[in-house]
Amino acid sequence: MYQEMILQHYRAPHGRGLPTGPAVHEGARKNPLCGDDMRVGVVLAGDTIAAVGFEGRGCSITMASASMLTDAVRERPVVEARALAAAVEALLRGEVVREELLGGDLRALAGVAAYPQRVGCARMPWLALLDALEEARGTRV
Repeated sequence: MYQEMILQHYRAPHGRGLPTGPAVHEGARKNPLCGDDMRVGVVLAGDTIAAVGFEGRGCSITMASASMLTDAVRERPVVEARALAAAVEALLRGEVVREELLGGDLRALAGVAAYPQRVGCARMPWLALLDALEEARGTRV
């Protein structure tokens, strides 16, 4: 489960720190059982995620997943980010996901599916992202 890619993202996370400014939309999730908490912030430029970042604390899987998320969704259209979140969800359920849906480091999360008690850790940043995108949708004029 603790593949080298997960450890690399945990030790040196990408996208740490929330974007700033009035146009930031945030989503937050917390696991009261273990104390992990995560906030994900996005700034949209039209229908594209122009900036994304996170802050929080959690286990290596939570933090690595958040780091991978920022790399994966930055400068992507919102619709693609939502599809990517669904693909990660499927991967964490142990389903086969087409390679073109999950490029880059995200494949490393596949090993988490073998540990059901840790799946929530990997999901947390993605659920916070979806919450942030929902908040953004609610503020559009």
